[in-house]
Amino acid sequence: MSTPSARRFDPLRFETPTRAEAPPGSASAYGLFFTESLRSLSVTASLFPSSRYLAKALLRRVDFTRARVVVELGMGTGAITTEILKRLGPDSVLYGFDLNPLFVAHLRQRIQDPRFVPILGKAENLAALLDQQGIRRANAVVSSLGLTSMRPRQRSAIVKQVTDRLAEGGVLAQYQYVHASGSPNWLSKFGIQRFAEKDFLQAHFRHVHSERVIWNLPPANVYTCRL
Repeated sequence: MSTPSARRFDPLRFETPTRAEAPPGSASAYGLFFTESLRSLSVTASLFPSSRYLAKALLRRVDFTRARVVVELGMGTGAITTEILKRLGPDSVLYGFDLNPLFVAHLRQRIQDPRFVPILGKAENLAALLDQQGIRRANAVVSSLGLTSMRPRQRSAIVKQVTDRLAEGGVLAQYQYVHASGSPNWLSKFGIQRFAEKDFLQAHFRHVHSERVIWNLPPANVYTCRL
């Protein structure tokens, strides 16, 4: 596995922030998430950042004593990001990806931690973006991506790249809101998409552990996946 090296120049990481933002967890951070979620609700699937209970469940089965390289997909305003950094070792690196430039600028400005590398980019380009950083393998991938709303080919391409880049013993932590889980049913008539995400993940991973988190808006199922 490649180890983190000195940061190289990457134009994706050096955009000028469009406006000053407040730290993750502040009223302004919630406002930013709410505003951007209204613009792209099909992507975020929620108007509220992840709760600390969801973050705890997502990270519970990640071995941070051994995780040298952690990848986060879909940082938002940093609710999960900050919890990862609290657990991350001093010599480890978190590579955080998001396709929203306001979220990336917000976190780049407010999280001054040398272990954190925020990157503007799509999860579909994960392999190429990691190559730009000189990273071949990750010990853990923590994902807040809305797989439910993605096209089948898109979600399959992302998960395939994750499985290709996980180190031996690596883990993918992914969640899905409870109301979207399961097979399509009559709720689809009201525009509520349904997707059997656990079944999908079990087709790519040998072991998938599930845990329900009620104390989140909306409640969610957390899936911890190992090859």
